[in-house]
Amino acid sequence: MTSRLAMVLVAAFMVIGAAQPDAAYRIGVDDVLAISVWDNRDADQVVFVRPDGKISLPLIGEIQAGGLSVAELVEKLNEEYGKSIKGAAVTVSVREIRSRAVYFFGGVGRPGPMQLTQELTILQAVTLAGGLAPAADQEAAFVLRDGATIPVNFTDLIKKGDMKQNLVLKPGDTVVIPIAETVFVQGEVKAPGAVKFTKDLTVVKAITHAGGFTPLAAPKRVNIVRGEGPKKETFKVNVDAMLRDSAADVPLLPSDIIIVPQRLF
Repeated sequence: MTSRLAMVLVAAFMVIGAAQPDAAYRIGVDDVLAISVWDNRDADQVVFVRPDGKISLPLIGEIQAGGLSVAELVEKLNEEYGKSIKGAAVTVSVREIRSRAVYFFGGVGRPGPMQLTQELTILQAVTLAGGLAPAADQEAAFVLRDGATIPVNFTDLIKKGDMKQNLVLKPGDTVVIPIAETVFVQGEVKAPGAVKFTKDLTVVKAITHAGGFTPLAAPKRVNIVRGEGPKKETFKVNVDAMLRDSAADVPLLPSDIIIVPQRLF
């Protein structure tokens, strides 16, 4: 592993797992707050921040919470509750953060919304979202932000250590990682499954990507299944001859299925 790649991976995993935000966090719309007043259980509440940024509490009514830090809201509530409760001591915690969502579509382990409880780079966030899917088109990803499209090349970021690709995400960002076209390698290979399609992909290259043949493989009787529905066709190729340069390698098409049978005993 190169030192540059190691630095990229270390940066990706230096992520704090706690859901509680830091002191600089500003309360936002839809956040869930737990509010308690010392020695006054009747005043304890779990509340949602409304679209106007306000919350409703017993004894004091509506209070603006949106845009405040937790400490600032505590100070305001101490002042308001102090008008009716002598020596009021208020505690506020953010039960759930719902106001700082970014959205993942496409080739990640867990697509959907993620709350930015802290500052995250795109590589850190993708790691938390389950990592890149095997069929992700790593060179065609992009972030939608305020009507603009920001391209992200994960191949350059991860393999070449190009940290210019590792932008810091902002609430409201949408991260789109397209699913690449694939071919499928099945049967007697060491790592069967999907292989990303490229224009220069051939049978030999696809089998190499799938880890190569197992000792039980029959490389002279490999089948390629091509097409959809009733138009599917199957043809046999001799990969053993291709490896010996006595037969031409076969270019593949998206969605081709390569089946490597077991040798006959």
